[in-house]
Amino acid sequence: MEKNNKITEENCKQMLFEYTVENYSHEFENAFKDFPYYNENLNREFIFKDFIEWFMSERIRPLTGKTIVREFVEKFDIESDLKIKMLQLEQMRLGKFEILECHDVDLVVRDLKDGKIYPAKVWNANEEYKPGRIIMGRIHPWGNIHRFAGILHIKLSNEEVFKRSRFAGPDMMDVVMGQFELSMLKEAEDIIINPMSTATSMLNKYPGEWVNGICNALGISTKGKKRQKVKLIVETLHSDKLFTIVKKLPKKSIEAINFVLSEGGWTKYLQLSRRFNGEIGYWWVEQPPTSIIGVLRLHSILFVGKMGIEGRMYKIAAIPLELREKLKIAIKKSLKFM
Repeated sequence: MEKNNKITEENCKQMLFEYTVENYSHEFENAFKDFPYYNENLNREFIFKDFIEWFMSERIRPLTGKTIVREFVEKFDIESDLKIKMLQLEQMRLGKFEILECHDVDLVVRDLKDGKIYPAKVWNANEEYKPGRIIMGRIHPWGNIHRFAGILHIKLSNEEVFKRSRFAGPDMMDVVMGQFELSMLKEAEDIIINPMSTATSMLNKYPGEWVNGICNALGISTKGKKRQKVKLIVETLHSDKLFTIVKKLPKKSIEAINFVLSEGGWTKYLQLSRRFNGEIGYWWVEQPPTSIIGVLRLHSILFVGKMGIEGRMYKIAAIPLELREKLKIAIKKSLKFM
């Protein structure tokens, strides 16, 4: 590539590609054995496109300890904002993303791993991008949005699958979607907990969807990694804000807490659900739980999971070990304001 060519947002990937081919094509063969995204079902052209994206942006060259994209931005005269964006190619990650909105090359997607929603761009418009469909591929930050990179795989939406399977009727759709949600819910409640479990240990086992729902309920940002959000949730529960949370709980939810505390901080779930409504769904971000038990779960005051008792696995409800005494004090204090 010509060194005096101006590098812009429109041509930067092409310029990076040309620079890579001109200077590092001799490393392709040895590097290919380390290529982590190899898919034998792709044709040779697509395999190469996937490989070169990884080779330029993610692979660290042993001789320099840098990626090629980092070498590129350090070598050429590039505007500072574009340099920052190009270096974000190093933050590439693989995932599955549901398309929520599509306007030409501009999408709004939901990360199916952590439930996070953000604007994203594809390099070229494609009629395959439709709301409800799933994009499987690599994505990276690009300024204040995200961009997809490499070869993307598009999965039909559930509605399209049902239609093609002749299950287009609204009644059947509701049934199947309901079964899908129940299976997701069952998986989320199959976590192993015990009477000594802490809030941190149980939250780390939660799906990203639930962690984000809890963050919304507690007024915590949903940005960042899951472990960082768990840390902020626990800090909130351990602070004076616990009293504020308890004070806003429905009276019946306070009764449910007192029942579990009277049982030693945990109980078989059946004993609790016989006394209090525990209905919840899986999608805590869009449909936060509102039932008596559900509100407690949404605020990380009560957790539900499995525990072995006398050789059998039982569904139990437990208050985090470190919150039990704090809750007794907060409840006693809140009664003065009722």
